[in-house]
Amino acid sequence: MLLRGLGREDVGRFIELASGVTPPAGMVEAVHRQTQGNPLFVTEVVRLLAQEGELTQEKAGQRDSWSVRIPEGVREVIGRRLDRLSQRCNETLTTASILGREFTLDQLKPLSEDTSDDRLFEVLEEALAARVIEELPQSVGRYQFTHALIQETLAEELSPTRRVRLHARIAEALEEMYGDDADAHAAELAHHFAQAEAMVGTEKLVRYSLVAGERALANYAWEEAQAHFQRGLAAKDLPLEGDYPARDSDEAALLFGFGRGLASAAGRNQWQQAVDSVGRAFDYYHSVGDIPRAVEAAEYSLPVLSGARTAMATFYGRALELLDHDSITAARLLSSHGAELGRVDGDYLGGQQAFDQALTIARNADDESLEVRILAASGNVDLFHLHLEESLEKAFKVIEVTQATHESRLEMNARLDAARVLTGQGDSEGARRQSTACLELVEKLRDRQRLALACRADSTLCRLLGEWPRARAISDRGLTVAPQDVILLGDRVLLEYEFGEWERGESYLERFVETMRGAPSRARIRFAGHAVVLPQIARLTESFELLDIAVTAAETVLASPAAEPIFAMISRIGLAMVAVLRRDTELAETQYSLLASAAPALFGASPINTQRLLGLLAQTMGNMDQAAVHYEDSLAFCRKAGYRPELAWTCCDYADALRERGGNDGDRAKAVALLDESLSISSELGMRPLMERVLSRREILKA
Repeated sequence: MLLRGLGREDVGRFIELASGVTPPAGMVEAVHRQTQGNPLFVTEVVRLLAQEGELTQEKAGQRDSWSVRIPEGVREVIGRRLDRLSQRCNETLTTASILGREFTLDQLKPLSEDTSDDRLFEVLEEALAARVIEELPQSVGRYQFTHALIQETLAEELSPTRRVRLHARIAEALEEMYGDDADAHAAELAHHFAQAEAMVGTEKLVRYSLVAGERALANYAWEEAQAHFQRGLAAKDLPLEGDYPARDSDEAALLFGFGRGLASAAGRNQWQQAVDSVGRAFDYYHSVGDIPRAVEAAEYSLPVLSGARTAMATFYGRALELLDHDSITAARLLSSHGAELGRVDGDYLGGQQAFDQALTIARNADDESLEVRILAASGNVDLFHLHLEESLEKAFKVIEVTQATHESRLEMNARLDAARVLTGQGDSEGARRQSTACLELVEKLRDRQRLALACRADSTLCRLLGEWPRARAISDRGLTVAPQDVILLGDRVLLEYEFGEWERGESYLERFVETMRGAPSRARIRFAGHAVVLPQIARLTESFELLDIAVTAAETVLASPAAEPIFAMISRIGLAMVAVLRRDTELAETQYSLLASAAPALFGASPINTQRLLGLLAQTMGNMDQAAVHYEDSLAFCRKAGYRPELAWTCCDYADALRERGGNDGDRAKAVALLDESLSISSELGMRPLMERVLSRREILKA
């Protein structure tokens, strides 16, 4: 009987004991999956990995993915078990191995035409008695191989030609058996038709790949969808990248599906590829006059990010040419066009004109669902152009309507926008309600990209409130799906350095800086993030080597004619901190005049409260009285919002200004009280760099 019992942790410890190397999670998962924890199989697999030189620290850290081939020792063990079975049983199991790890009696019947039902049942009973297969509980007639290696060993014993012929038989038999319900089994059928492609051609492979891909999209299984569409495109010999045109409707549908899956699952560096894939589908539909599909491709809601949808505006214009300009479809496209103009081209007025046209059509048609979609898009553009009250008002309207209509994606986006604005305004309770509800909706929709966005909002709020454990947990969750997300990384860098976790902070800082290398100038969110975060790190570490990078990043954003005001303002905040750190009076005066007259409530998007920053600028300019006014405003804001880490920093900076002003004993007494409060908060929250700074200030005041 085959031994069992090792769990994943046991397998990991076994590998470590056998090799002296701490195995990466991917290796442990691969070994456990292949061996099902069987100690004998684990031993053979680890021995093979060691023989092939894979169990070294260097090799273990280089691999992104792992697969494990079957060692000869395992084959021998399995072979001896199979040799004890009858020839008919081995033949039946070989057929079953091509069906997969799991199979059913109904699937085997049409593939065993020369075997009666009774004889087939006897054969399976023989395999059950030998513990080669097992019957799945609560599922009559469904079996699985007791170990994946048994199934793989049987399948690999077949010659390539026989394997292809068997896949062809299975594909055709299953398709006939499923009948009208075949589409529900599209993924299974696509797999077998793909393996049998050399014999049966590509027609059914493409058909079922399309169906399986669309079903995966409907279930939010983005990577699975991509794999199905990619397999269909490979069968059609159409490259994924480049401007190769679609030659028929199947190719266009595959490109459109692949683009949608990629947009939802991939990182930012692949969003342009998603746009290009959807664009190639649009070009085909437009060229053949397929108006419904052309419009569907043109208005598909790809993630909006500065510069990431550079081709979309042309799709909208070309699609609108095909439509009645007063139609509902035209209104939908106008809304998408407004978002493109406002977010990518930086044309706020042009975007609002498009939104206004769309709203007029929607209201004339009394289409509330469309109206709320337009409001959601318009509110998002308002946010990035710093029309914050308008953005919040529209977000609340969208939330109210979509809660009743159960339009979860729209509600999620509106709550995300509301959380951002409320965080900046200091309404931490309101922001928490929105960010929590947003995370719940993201989990429901299983949308990886919006999970990263929702984690951003919540981790930022947690950091501002000093809820470090939750901030770390949410940060980890977001970085798992978006490891290069500049905002999540920036927040994590700040969190680690606030704790004085220099080594850990440096590892995140390296990843953070790396996101800017090679980034196109249109990726304004990345440059703005570096412009504002790096000066904060420089102040915490008192090491100013990063300031040149921050200045370059800020200047890159400000030089962009299409830069959204929010990113321009964040970049100016970064330059203001550079002025403070370098004691550059001229730069401080320039940034003070710009920020004092225009800076809205950007806390959250910026790691420093605007009023504290204005206090630091005034202090740098030598205007201590004006600095005191700003610090008082910052204290009031932080106390009301509950932003305790920022309150602690404001107390410390304010005390510095009072000491520098060199006023009466009242200033000295107030400075001491502020430092005491700062030390109390920073000690409670574990903010070691600030604690050290405060203690040094107290010593100076005592002297």
